[in-house]
Amino acid sequence: MYHIGMTQWIVGNEPLEESCKRLEKYDYDGIEFAADPYHLDIAKCRELMEKYHLNCHSLCGLFDESRDLTDDGEAGKNAIRYLKDSVKFAKAIGAKIIIVVPSPVGRTAKAENVSLENITANAIKNIREAADYAQKYDIKFAIEAINRYETYFINTLEKALDFVRKINHPAVGIMADTFHMSIEERNIADSLLMVKDYLLHVHIADNTREAAGMGNIDFKEILCVLNRIGYAGSLTMEFMYRMANPYSAQEMNTQSMLIDQYAKQAIEYIRMVERELEEFK
Repeated sequence: MYHIGMTQWIVGNEPLEESCKRLEKYDYDGIEFAADPYHLDIAKCRELMEKYHLNCHSLCGLFDESRDLTDDGEAGKNAIRYLKDSVKFAKAIGAKIIIVVPSPVGRTAKAENVSLENITANAIKNIREAADYAQKYDIKFAIEAINRYETYFINTLEKALDFVRKINHPAVGIMADTFHMSIEERNIADSLLMVKDYLLHVHIADNTREAAGMGNIDFKEILCVLNRIGYAGSLTMEFMYRMANPYSAQEMNTQSMLIDQYAKQAIEYIRMVERELEEFK
């Protein structure tokens, strides 16, 4: 059985303890905190994890215009500083992976005054510098490919693979997100096989961005591939309400009943798929 977690930033403004209670109630193994070293209290996070029998395998990086890894100016420096601070936060709460989006989330067009080659070179340089720091703490960065409607830069696992190979750093790998893959990948199974040597982390949501089993993604095929390649990381739920701007979720008033429904649906569905696959071994 895979380690199953749920990411925190999707639930809106509910108290962190309520999120942890939910995860214990539905038998989750862990919580994925937002990589927010400036607002999350380390002692409180550790206290709640112990109280509700959770661990933390990963942090979800937050990259807006002020933290732009493709920039060679102040925004790039801010992004490096943020990643280094997030590494210290990760080390303090036991997380081993930080999810990194190499360009500002929500920017869907490249600036006209800079070439894609320069943008890529800046991102490689900045991530390498932060990764050198992460390596000292035994933390790794997982580069996430997100769909074309949310970024112009790294949209597919093929692009993520090429980018990570150019970075060429032992502390940098890839994260696969099934929702984004349902939009961008021609064949999800083939794409997972393609990145198998670099795959560090997996986010789970259906093609509607709701909980697994509420859409039409073939999770049995996905788990078959993950089993085949020997993936040993976490499956982390990152479902959301249906909304035009997904990044507004972290600031919304929490719809607790709906989040409860999604949390229950997601883990029960994935555990069911795991049991079905076990029966066919």
